[in-house]
Amino acid sequence: MTGQKNRETQISLHIAVRETGLSHRVLRECTARQMIREPLSDQDLVRLRRVRRLRELGINMQGIEVILHMRQRIEKLQAELERWERQVDWSRGEAQRAMHLLAWERDPE
Repeated sequence: MTGQKNRETQISLHIAVRETGLSHRVLRECTARQMIREPLSDQDLVRLRRVRRLRELGINMQGIEVILHMRQRIEKLQAELERWERQVDWSRGEAQRAMHLLAWERDPE
């Protein structure tokens, strides 16, 4: 590593309008609802593209806000589940090693 901090790209609202096809008004509303924060990041652009797609489906901003919040919560829960699964796999491996060791101590032949 070079020792530099890993920084996300900072994106202006003007660029976000161009990249997402959303209007300045919609971006300001998303900012007001704290769905995104300035300066925008690549992750904010992903969220804004989701906003655009949901608006195309006819969902209002309140619904979009709920959907994005639920999606974020699901992603956090999935990450937590994966962490627990890794812990269970590790514990299972440790238990199997302990069982082999106990079996070997009883009958080292």
